[in-house]
Amino acid sequence: MVLHPRFFDGFRDVLDGRPFDYRGLDGWPLLDQHRYENGRELAAECRAAGIAVRWGDRTRIPRGLKDLVAGRARRRKKARRPLRNAGRPQGCRSG
Repeated sequence: MVLHPRFFDGFRDVLDGRPFDYRGLDGWPLLDQHRYENGRELAAECRAAGIAVRWGDRTRIPRGLKDLVAGRARRRKKARRPLRNAGRPQGCRSG
């Protein structure tokens, strides 16, 4: 996700203080639109949290940003637990 060109564009636009340009996204494929918005959101979160990220080359992701995204993915993966009795409605008895 972070290597997507539109993610980088959105991230940089926030760092550079550019406002969101909805018309600029017209005609982009849906995935590009989502990645651009993801980049803007993450840059805004970093700014709000006081995390300074300097990112000038799309192919060289800063360590801090990489760690932030990977940490979120690991926490999200751990939070999911299989449901007990999946597929059987609550209170059903077999037999």
